[in-house]
Amino acid sequence: MWRSYMSPKADYTHPYVTAPAVTAPYSAGTLKTEYIQDGLNALNFYRYISGLPGDVTATDDLNRKAAYGSVLLASEGNFGHTPPKPADMADDFYKLGYASTSSANIFASYGYNNHILFASIEAYMEDSDTSNLDRLGHRRWVLNPPLQYTGMGLAKGKDEFSYTALQVFDKSRSEKVNFHYIPYPARGAFPVEVMQPTTAWSISLNTAEYARPSLASVTVNLKRKSDGRTWQFGASQNTVTEKGNYFNVENSGYGTGSAIIFRPAGISEYQPGDVYDVTINGLAGKDGSAKTITYSVDFSSALDPAATLPKFADTAGHWARQTIDWAAGLNIASGYPDGTFKPDNTVTEAEFLKMFTVAMGANVTPSGFWSDAYYAYAAGHGFNLQGLKDAKLKSKSLNRTAVAELFASAAGQKLTGYDAIRYMLTNGYSKGKTAATVVGYRGADTLTRAEAVQFIKNALDAKYALPSVS
Repeated sequence: MWRSYMSPKADYTHPYVTAPAVTAPYSAGTLKTEYIQDGLNALNFYRYISGLPGDVTATDDLNRKAAYGSVLLASEGNFGHTPPKPADMADDFYKLGYASTSSANIFASYGYNNHILFASIEAYMEDSDTSNLDRLGHRRWVLNPPLQYTGMGLAKGKDEFSYTALQVFDKSRSEKVNFHYIPYPARGAFPVEVMQPTTAWSISLNTAEYARPSLASVTVNLKRKSDGRTWQFGASQNTVTEKGNYFNVENSGYGTGSAIIFRPAGISEYQPGDVYDVTINGLAGKDGSAKTITYSVDFSSALDPAATLPKFADTAGHWARQTIDWAAGLNIASGYPDGTFKPDNTVTEAEFLKMFTVAMGANVTPSGFWSDAYYAYAAGHGFNLQGLKDAKLKSKSLNRTAVAELFASAAGQKLTGYDAIRYMLTNGYSKGKTAATVVGYRGADTLTRAEAVQFIKNALDAKYALPSVS
């Protein structure tokens, strides 16, 4: 769908069969069919990835209507859904233009040397600037289930702005679209290419099933699986700002009629493999019963699908999937012959030692039993390991205190117990399990294989390094 729909093919430098006239005597002009098709493809792509029918078509009548609206906007640069009538514009022309702008998504772009119609659809779906954040109306009209027919127009004004109109009030789809709610980004696989760090999230409700939601009662919990980071949204975050957490419940007549809107702060980039869990509480059904919405968004890459495939058969959707893939790519960790990683199995001392020495760049040549060379290296470099004292402990699960003692001893610090834990916390090599304290570090807890690779990556990200590696 991305390859077919999101690669505009028309010559955007020559979009017209007949160019419009934006001064008297005004004329609507006619866009080339292939140019309109590029915009239509983009619209249908966004509907498709949102779980809606991606078969909206453009009609000649609606295209002409949108053309009049675009000329009206371009005539004097009065950008809005209810522009005033230019003094030299005929009444009939103005009425046609006004009928368009008052029932359309409209877009203006200055000096945009690209495919304006295609760009306008992207802008409608982004819709997260401060003037649109509180309602996301353009997006909600594009994602309105009964939409079947549309029209598109384009005109360039004397002010060098390009103006477009997209007719969106159609509800003539013959078949009923069954849905409970329409999330954007959508549940399941969703392309990172169309999701910016500042893009607001939205959930449009089926008002035939849900009672009118209230800002005072609805809350949203958003959780990123890779690191467990959580965002909480509620009525206290209802002030529109350019950035930062934002939340709103909007019940105007855009699209389906009711929507929940939120924008998380502190996300620098959505990456392939990121999985976010959404939980919405405080909703009610038409019968008054309490309703909760839960779903997950699995960000993927449309441009590079292979980048989103997990390296192991059992890590798709796992909170540590990206870190596991990172570790496997650097040969820090490996899987099992059956193609699995078994991320939730506890890690043994021998397994962790191998991960640790490889991650630190140690020069170890395996010989004999697979772990022998790593223990020989550990013995020669003063690592504090129980398996060096009792070989039977090499295959036993490792606890978090033993990890701290290994990190400290490998760095030349002869620390044990709480002192080793304080070394990890003070240097930022660990933030603890429940808190950045000795107690919160949870030294007696064992590690899973997933936690082990995450532990190592966190330490490396905090600039942990051995004094010398050979």
